[in-house]
Amino acid sequence: MKKAAVYHFTDESTQRPKIYRDQLKALAEYAESVGFVVADIYCDMSLKRCERTEFDRFLTNSSQYEALITKDFYHIAKNTGKCLSVMQQLRESGLQIYSIENGIFTWEEVPINKSIPVATYTCHFGTPNEMKEVIPVKNDIFTLFTEKKTNWTIIDQYYDKSLHQKDSEQIQIKKLIENRKKYNMLLVHNLNDIHWRTANFCKIREQLQLDIYSLQEGFLKYRKEIPQ
Repeated sequence: MKKAAVYHFTDESTQRPKIYRDQLKALAEYAESVGFVVADIYCDMSLKRCERTEFDRFLTNSSQYEALITKDFYHIAKNTGKCLSVMQQLRESGLQIYSIENGIFTWEEVPINKSIPVATYTCHFGTPNEMKEVIPVKNDIFTLFTEKKTNWTIIDQYYDKSLHQKDSEQIQIKKLIENRKKYNMLLVHNLNDIHWRTANFCKIREQLQLDIYSLQEGFLKYRKEIPQ
């Protein structure tokens, strides 16, 4: 069988060791269910997420494995941009990434020539005057890109203005989720626009169930199921 590494982050190892052990067992069983044998387990045990010596050790040894198995993408990194950057580097090195809660991480070739109904979304953080100037420019970039580079059709454009990066200020993303069946793809400038925290990004991605194309990062295919 192909070799996989398991990574987990926990602060429960001393006070609630059974939860920690059960989670590692679940990860090992999941790895076997998708066709891998667990060669090594890396687990950071700390109250501080910045203390990630085991994850750094995994990165150093990542060429030894064919897959990384984790509970969710949040375990890889707290910040969406950093998380997806690390996962992209691992994918480029040939390592597959599987998570129990967030499915599979797959960057794929962007379907430029397909006729696809899309929605665009952007979220800008700054003063009201800054946002008044920036949002129209960002939406114009979406329009120009789709007209000149693709066969896609923009159905709706959504945007949120925020001063403090609060979830409650992302009103339009909720409307986008409500209307998701109108679109096959979401077009964004970068994935941090959807949400800057990995856990919340994954939650929104699951609610959308749409492919996502980021002008900065590439085409992120939505695929919950495990390929056979």
